[in-house]
Amino acid sequence: AQPVQYRVRRLTPLECTRLQGLPDHWVDIGDWIDSKGKKHKEADAPKYKALGNAIALPFWKWLCKNIVNKIKEQNKDTEYTPTMASLFAGIGGFDLCWIEATENKDSVLWVSEIEEFPIAVLKYHFS
Repeated sequence: AQPVQYRVRRLTPLECTRLQGLPDHWVDIGDWIDSKGKKHKEADAPKYKALGNAIALPFWKWLCKNIVNKIKEQNKDTEYTPTMASLFAGIGGFDLCWIEATENKDSVLWVSEIEEFPIAVLKYHFS
């Protein structure tokens, strides 16, 4: 009998995006400009790094929704919308979860990040 030959392949950025629970093509921002004005061609390497450092959204969507519901329950006599700020926002997964939970795109007051590609992704989606 011939031994079975296995072939290993790398996951695509789209597959990694889906595994993290982000919307399809979240990191597909095309050519981008860093904070120093340098233009970068679209490439997979920064996408893999950013997705590898990202949070997996399903749990955080659940948690954000529960936090927001609890805050709204405690403030039921007002029109209060819970807000948040994000330090080291990565590619914006937590921010996306919070916005979905509050149903208010203005509920994230500010985000901060130090890595260049995630900054470009944040600007692309939230500016």
